[in-house]
Amino acid sequence: MESKKYIYCALDFKKIEECEKILMKIKNYIGGIKLGLEFFIANGLLGVQALKKYDLPIFLDLKLNDIPNTVEKAIESALMANPDMITIHMNCNYLVSSFIRKKIKNTKLIGITLLTSLNDNDLKKLGIHENSEQYVNRLVKIAIQNKFDGVVCSPNELDILKKILPKNFIMITPGIRLNSKIRDDQKRIMSPGEAVKNGANIIVVGRPITKSKNPVKIVKDIIKDIEVYKG
Repeated sequence: MESKKYIYCALDFKKIEECEKILMKIKNYIGGIKLGLEFFIANGLLGVQALKKYDLPIFLDLKLNDIPNTVEKAIESALMANPDMITIHMNCNYLVSSFIRKKIKNTKLIGITLLTSLNDNDLKKLGIHENSEQYVNRLVKIAIQNKFDGVVCSPNELDILKKILPKNFIMITPGIRLNSKIRDDQKRIMSPGEAVKNGANIIVVGRPITKSKNPVKIVKDIIKDIEVYKG
């Protein structure tokens, strides 16, 4: 796969104009865009549709977490914008019904495991007596059993998880940093090339690109890092 295809830029902005300002610069160097809650709450489905003109896959990262009926109704609503992927928290043990499967044609269901801003100590505070690797492993098995198309996990779990994954299962990894000293609020991180080598199909990178004075250079550096590890 072409190295740029791995890179999805997280456009964490309220204003569409800010997203487009970045996209105009980097659109030819990335594989897709990730739109999260900050963007979605400000702009809704119309905002998602407005960015389709850039002809890039859209990863709608809403992290749905509710009772099954509410999750399914939310998915139905999101499908009006026809995103390429949408996320659901696996800790709500969501079961994919045949009804919603019939509705979904081009949108992939992606399970959220453990946020990269959390680690083993945070799990203990939540009363979960597993380390992050064990916890993520368990949630990934739930995702596989329920025929999800992929999961989001930190790059630290990739090497172990790829041994249990079915064919064509999508592994998406945030927590990607070229400089390990600049973590922002991320706790479980890895370089782009290492993540791809360990099995990531998509790496999500936000602030290192969008906060840079030269976002194109950062994206090109990420591509170079991937190509070094790909050999």
